[in-house]
Amino acid sequence: MSIKLFKKEDSVIRKISDSYSISNYLTIEDSNNVSVAVGNALNHNETTKTESDRVYFILEGEIIINNLKGKSGDILYIPQNTEYSFSGTFKAVIINSPPFKLK
Repeated sequence: MSIKLFKKEDSVIRKISDSYSISNYLTIEDSNNVSVAVGNALNHNETTKTESDRVYFILEGEIIINNLKGKSGDILYIPQNTEYSFSGTFKAVIINSPPFKLK
């Protein structure tokens, strides 16, 4: 793969619920190593399990992951195969390695 620009207007928005959506930028179709998305949440609460190492870089707001509270400028790391709960109102860059796969 050569250097590529991923523009906001080309991202694919996936609505998870009324309170959470994800804009997918770099996906498994682009890279076998990493995926990058932006999550937007409004008073969202969810429990999930990641099949990848996952990083949340918080751009705006606050997110609580398993009682760890992160705010704008913070990074939260979740190891592969970890079940976790998260909640809050936030905008965050979400990085997965290996890339996220829809089931």
